[in-house]
Amino acid sequence: MDKRGLGVVIPAYNAEKTIKGIAEELIRIGFRPENIIVVDDGSCDRTSEIVQGLGVSVIRHPKNSGKGASLRDGFNLARLKSLEKVITIDADNQHRVSEIENFLKRADVCDLLIGIRKDNIDAMPWPRRMVNRTVSLVVSLLSDRYIPDAQCGFRLIDLRIFDRIILQTDRYQTESELLIKASRSGCKIGFVPITTYYNSSKSYIRPVLDTVRFIRMALRSLWR
Repeated sequence: MDKRGLGVVIPAYNAEKTIKGIAEELIRIGFRPENIIVVDDGSCDRTSEIVQGLGVSVIRHPKNSGKGASLRDGFNLARLKSLEKVITIDADNQHRVSEIENFLKRADVCDLLIGIRKDNIDAMPWPRRMVNRTVSLVVSLLSDRYIPDAQCGFRLIDLRIFDRIILQTDRYQTESELLIKASRSGCKIGFVPITTYYNSSKSYIRPVLDTVRFIRMALRSLWR
């Protein structure tokens, strides 16, 4: 796929140690800097300052608003730029930029491609692993199809999806909301095996609170 119509959305919070390397590698493999959208979600560190010198597009939230809000703002800017598709990738260096090519091989046959952390999901910290399994089961039931890894943030999204659906949540449940609504609207969903490196970076997922938020979103979806 020609990268001229392809962008990257990176939700970032206190990612000063990793964000520059990710942005530089994306530029090195052919992404236009202006099509790399870093959404700094109210970071207390130098996340925005570090990437601004690379020429990437930066959205700065004055306070922490949630990963979902960051994704929505990134998608909106990508559409304003007339991009066709975006890669979403986490800012904590858990994903390998080089594996984007595996998504691009199937970019023309699916509306939404999701990374599957299949080989090393047991290495995920146990609270996150339990949340992921619960969320994936519920999302599969609500989507009427098997979704093996509903919370993986490494994805390729055809922006035309948002002609059919509207995202309404703000935090970690947004990725599940997107899957449920995309599936129900008839979008073609595919999966790409990926490698994930669980480093020492801090996770901002709050298992109990974020699970409650997910359940609320899931219940609302039953009547929509």
